[in-house]
Amino acid sequence: MNPHVLIVYHTSEGQTARIAERIADELRRDELDVDVREVDEAPIPDGYDGVVAGDSIHAVKHSRALVRYLQDHAATLRTKPTALFQVSLTSANPDEAHTDTAHELVRDLLERTDFDPGIIGIFAGALVYTQYGWLKRHVMQAIVRREGGDTDMSHDYDYTDWGAVDHFAADVAAMITARARDDTGAA
Repeated sequence: MNPHVLIVYHTSEGQTARIAERIADELRRDELDVDVREVDEAPIPDGYDGVVAGDSIHAVKHSRALVRYLQDHAATLRTKPTALFQVSLTSANPDEAHTDTAHELVRDLLERTDFDPGIIGIFAGALVYTQYGWLKRHVMQAIVRREGGDTDMSHDYDYTDWGAVDHFAADVAAMITARARDDTGAA
């Protein structure tokens, strides 16, 4: 029987959902059974061989929904192979200050939730001007202009390194498969 994996995530504009689905596709290629659920519809993780949690950063913080899920299921998650991926525009700028901020956001989440994932992925998100309302579109443009980014609001910008997402998924598959093999005593 193939390992059964839960990918639980929170998304605002959909980029974290796209990343979760890409990870799921990669895990399925490695013959894992995968359920992908938005956090508000996620089941308890008890019946899974591994769990991947994903969240998008907005207003320099993780979502309340994913934080609550990780806190509520901390005891169960400690018994399984787990991974975390974080998605933010902060990670679209690879300089030291932005990288440090992205890592600090992960550390804050782990401290608040007592979550201890075996693998962590930090990915750049997307700037989706066409999905924002008037106010958010202009606020985001001002922030991005200050950061030296893309300001043409007639286009969306995908900054995600999909190769890095695939590498993360391969590492997750290897971790969960190895643990399942150890648990069953299979050679």
